Amino acid sequence: MRIEQFLKEKKISMYELAERSGLSYSVVHNLIKGKSDIRNCTVDTASRLARTLEISIDDLMLLCRRNYTFTWFRSEQCHLVHSKGELEYLVNVLESQEINRYWRLCMYAEAMYEVAMVDYICRRNDIPRCENYNEIRNHKLDHVAYPIDVKLIDELRGTHEEAEKSEKSAIPEFRSFNIIEGAIFDDDVA
Repeated sequence: MRIEQFLKEKKISMYELAERSGLSYSVVHNLIKGKSDIRNCTVDTASRLARTLEISIDDLMLLCRRNYTFTWFRSEQCHLVHSKGELEYLVNVLESQEINRYWRLCMYAEAMYEVAMVDYICRRNDIPRCENYNEIRNHKLDHVAYPIDVKLIDELRGTHEEAEKSEKSAIPEFRSFNIIEGAIFDDDVA
């Protein structure tokens, strides 16, 4: 779960979190490891954890979301762009400040993906790029993130051909973050 990455980035051990929040180690351990669902906690428990981590309860819920994957996130973002339209998506992302929220929560892949999508939409629509995210643009993922279908095809074939092909046709705004994204819109060349 994302909460483990957040704790690692903030250099907070589960033991330290338990002690500082006044909760038992077993409660903290079970939540962090996904053995307990944050949605079943008392408000007091969630509040103590959030306050100790200096985040909101909503942020804590996001970090502890079960069955969350970056693949799911990518799909959700593409769906939002299509359902809202490019410009409404752009306005919503920029006004919501969710890129900063993801970055603050150490959800780096998500923040980078949204910056890439914002930059890509700006380029497609001849809109000046938002300069608020220049610091994020200085980073990229440690490992290349391929679409799930690319990974599956190569795994089934026992090759790396699909990955190489997708890298060559990747949208540059995504590629700069080590995220391989092909056609998002029908008029994209993949």
